[in-house]
Amino acid sequence: MIIVKRSKSETQVSLLRLQKSLPILRFSLVAALALAISACDALQMTGAAPGENVPVLLQAAQSPADVTTAFIEAWGRQDYAAMYALLAPQSQQLTAGPVFQQMYETADTAIGTSAASASNVRAEEQGQTAVVRYDVTIGSNTFGDIEDHNRTMRLVNTPNGWRVAWSTMDIFDDYAPGTTLDSFSRREPRGNIYARDGQPLVEQGGSVVTIYVTRGVIPNEEDCLTTLSYALLTQRGDLVEMFADYNFETQFPVGEIDPDKYEEYSQSLAQNCAAVIDTRETRRYAGHGAASHITGYIGGIPAAEVDAYVQRGYDFGDLVGLGGIEAQYEESLAGDASRVLRIVEPGGMTVREIASSDGAAPMDVHTTIDYALQMAAGQAIADAFNYAEGNWGSREHSTGGGVVVVDINSGEVLALASYPTFDPGIFNPDTPYFFPGNYITGLLGDTRQPFLNRVIQSSYAPGSVFKIITTAAAAEEGVWGPDEIFDCTRIWYGQQYGDTRNERFDWRNFEPEEANFDTGEVTISDALTASCNPFFYTVGALLYRDRGPSTLTDYARRMGLARQTGIDVGILPEAGGNVPLPRGVDAAISEAIGQGDIQVSLIQMARLVAGVANGGALYEPFITESVGREGEAPVFEFEPTITSEMGLSAETLSIVHRGMCQVTDSSVLGRTSGERLGTAWFVFTDPEGVIAPYTVCAKTGTAQTGRAEPHGWFVAFAPADNPEIAIAGVIEYGREGSETIAPIIRRILDAYFNVPPDQVAPYPDWWFENQYVPLNIPEGSTGV
Repeated sequence: MIIVKRSKSETQVSLLRLQKSLPILRFSLVAALALAISACDALQMTGAAPGENVPVLLQAAQSPADVTTAFIEAWGRQDYAAMYALLAPQSQQLTAGPVFQQMYETADTAIGTSAASASNVRAEEQGQTAVVRYDVTIGSNTFGDIEDHNRTMRLVNTPNGWRVAWSTMDIFDDYAPGTTLDSFSRREPRGNIYARDGQPLVEQGGSVVTIYVTRGVIPNEEDCLTTLSYALLTQRGDLVEMFADYNFETQFPVGEIDPDKYEEYSQSLAQNCAAVIDTRETRRYAGHGAASHITGYIGGIPAAEVDAYVQRGYDFGDLVGLGGIEAQYEESLAGDASRVLRIVEPGGMTVREIASSDGAAPMDVHTTIDYALQMAAGQAIADAFNYAEGNWGSREHSTGGGVVVVDINSGEVLALASYPTFDPGIFNPDTPYFFPGNYITGLLGDTRQPFLNRVIQSSYAPGSVFKIITTAAAAEEGVWGPDEIFDCTRIWYGQQYGDTRNERFDWRNFEPEEANFDTGEVTISDALTASCNPFFYTVGALLYRDRGPSTLTDYARRMGLARQTGIDVGILPEAGGNVPLPRGVDAAISEAIGQGDIQVSLIQMARLVAGVANGGALYEPFITESVGREGEAPVFEFEPTITSEMGLSAETLSIVHRGMCQVTDSSVLGRTSGERLGTAWFVFTDPEGVIAPYTVCAKTGTAQTGRAEPHGWFVAFAPADNPEIAIAGVIEYGREGSETIAPIIRRILDAYFNVPPDQVAPYPDWWFENQYVPLNIPEGSTGV
């Protein structure tokens, strides 16, 4: 409860009150002599139909005290027509109905009025006038109950009974013409968002480096564009478009980076760009795009939401979270503003402070994100698109990609990167960009959808990574024994199983380097390693025929597909994916290799691989670890949660493990072909035969898209013994997963296992040196 404090000693205020009281006294005398206006006329002035709000009110309001009480109660209901009908005719002539209503609507917005009631009402009649003294309680959504004691309302007796001789001081004393009723907030600096090691992912008052260039003085524009593309996580083609907007004499900002990254690039920026830098303090987003799809961003309140935010105590000019954690934890990060309701005279002096409310300090959000791994993931995928821009990374082909890393024993998300990305700072009004609106419009209109969180919001045909599920189902159902041999040829004929197609193919049939030999004899684990399509055609048909049409679908759901993971993404809609029941044996065969109508998300596949690695537990993935203020107990802490178990036997998991761990092992050879069996051994063994200093168990995938460019998949857990993390990634409309996303994930794993910089695997030369060659993957088949 708030008790209004009245000023007693300010001479200026006393004089102001006296000046304001004279017109009221004069008005009261005039009103007492004036001819009364009917209640119907009063209603017409507010636009209300006769008899809508007032008849009962007028019948009940007989005495000055009754009128005062009725007027205040109508205010509490925001029944402005009923209030206006209780005004004396002279007051109605002085203040038109719409003006009266606008005054109270403005006041109620500032107050946050929810109710109003009068008490201790004392009336003193003086002939045809009356003075009513009373106390009022105004319920406020912002300030709680405002208690305003010993108020005064003046009334005149008219032919229609007692009516209010109204002025703005019947809203609040001292609220005279020319003054303003003002509700303003005082907010403490917004809370930070931290990585698991305490480094800020978002830092209020952090330092950033703004890079400016002038085209006319750039020593070598081609080299400058290349340097900027890697420093700013921006595709080179986008920078070319930006440069085209400026003439050669204009110095313009091209982007912002963290101080430590500037140190890394300072020499190249000076030599190649003749860059000019400026350091400033702002709300800093670490990596300036490396973690945008986690942190989100802040900006002005959207026009359509202004009223809702005002009701929550925000001012129009406040900045609010508009995406990611910034939006999900807006109330915690922003805190509650302390607010003051006051009357202000035109010169800005506070005439009267009516009420105030204490705020609540902002809180910080602590995440599960591994800072170094997140920066490495964001950089790795951006670097890949830049390096391969003349090949699969061109905007003509790939629209983007994503990658996510999770802790297999808790569900904690350690890194999440989606590409293309954006610098969240562009939405802050303090941005140095000359035309931020144009930049934002460009982002919104970008067909690659840079705001889309591809890890959580998108779903894709999984291609051969789905063979993990098919392998588990075939092993668990006893459709194929662990040591049983299958002859993996390049062409498969399935009429004996009811397939209506004349023939289906192994992926090797369309690979120039692989087409001259068959994979040959494989076990069930070897089939997964070699991604042998004919094997999976066969067991897909057997599962459908011998175990029932829903068998493979049931295993997919047991292993976490076809439902949301429950990841704490706040306002983002999580893709649920789709694993439909096959409509016949043809569909069952296609679904066994991850084609048909199957759709899965990256976060679903990461959780699935984590479950395979940890023994079958499906954890709910999460990003927010805790929320609270420094030195206080957290108001929220997330506890790792197992949502379900896969229910797979140890033997089945061992079969899957063996198949995945051989994928990256260059020493595993085919039984009859003598060729390397794995589909990604070359990603983890360089041309000189140097093997990665850690072990990885993985599965590649290449899924049809209806275009010549497929989606490329790579999923993995590492290390092979005592696994710690699972990782899943995809490149949209690129080439095979082993060729595109697998090298990116290799670089991220290098970062996780602290491989020295001079030993980090380079990206394939052909990405940069060769032109794009479309893939010829026939319907019903896959690549690797």
